[in-house]
Amino acid sequence: MNSLEPIAGISLERYAELCAMMANCGGDLEICAQIAVENGVDRQTWEAAMNGWNARMYDPNHAATVALAYMPLYQAALSKYGGPRATASMEDYCEMLAMINTDLKGEILRPVPFEPMYERFGIDASKWSQISTDWVAKLGNDPILAKEFGEMFVPRIKELDEQYLRSVGAI
Repeated sequence: MNSLEPIAGISLERYAELCAMMANCGGDLEICAQIAVENGVDRQTWEAAMNGWNARMYDPNHAATVALAYMPLYQAALSKYGGPRATASMEDYCEMLAMINTDLKGEILRPVPFEPMYERFGIDASKWSQISTDWVAKLGNDPILAKEFGEMFVPRIKELDEQYLRSVGAI
């Protein structure tokens, strides 16, 4: 099987477009199905495509190929269908990234779920994806900016880790 072969007649590009149109529905499957129907895809076909593409993205034999192909398609579709592109200052991106990363190892690990970060910054997974994609590109293309970012990011993770260790009485 070709891991990028359409599922139920839905190509990966079409799937990414539909997902971008559904980015603000909060994962409500009824709303997603309605959006699919409004865009010419019946519920049964949408569910088969959604389940199939998600399965491929989580299947270790296909995940890398599918995810690498999907992300640029999804980002382009978000720009087209998802409303204004989400942005963040470098300081906010640093804080966002620090909130979901830790340097702690061993028995005491700082939890790093995405939800508190989403809530604090008023974003969701699709907006985070846009922000992160843009900042990774900026930092990858500008070594001076990347150095400045690293000088902010590394100490901020240490601060958050120390705050957590204090809060649990580990220091």
